[in-house]
Amino acid sequence: MIKQALAIISLFSFTVVHAQNYNLILKKRDKTIDNFWEGAMIAFQQKNEAWQYGKVISIKKDSIYIKPLMIQYSYMRADTLVSFVTGFALKDIYAFPKPGVVVDYDKGKFRINRKSSRVQAYWLKSGYILRVGALGYAALNIINSAAHDELSMENNAIPLSIAAAVLLTGVILDKTYKPKYIVGKKYHLELLDLSPQ
Repeated sequence: MIKQALAIISLFSFTVVHAQNYNLILKKRDKTIDNFWEGAMIAFQQKNEAWQYGKVISIKKDSIYIKPLMIQYSYMRADTLVSFVTGFALKDIYAFPKPGVVVDYDKGKFRINRKSSRVQAYWLKSGYILRVGALGYAALNIINSAAHDELSMENNAIPLSIAAAVLLTGVILDKTYKPKYIVGKKYHLELLDLSPQ
């Protein structure tokens, strides 16, 4: 019985020592943006736009296994929900949040926390405030002109041109700013094999 137990323990030890151990690295060309290993926390978005957040349990050659961290906040407390280890194919990872962007469990799924400080700047960085302000300024100018019986293109050309320029700036900012690194041409994933040779 003792010999069998020792054989099983030595076999288990051999498989653990020779198991492949990887680090997952997010890179922009040759520059490392982020690094993930077993025990680290990770947040990523899948190709189906679902966000995931949790503790890395294992990284394999073509997949990652995480234990999702689901915390529900209520009025006076925070509850951590029990979850099972879930595997994801590395090829299905679409994006990672930029530094300061927080992914939380909210209303039954993971999503970007809009209350975090970096994401609050999203309203400005994405041009949302400029677009709303430009539309409001144009509408106010037209209403004032109509109220004073001065509604003509000649009287409103300059204010409407300013509103159009501000709106265009807001649209350009919206198209260029993203709170995430999208895996593809600019950013890519690499595996670093840490197993003993």
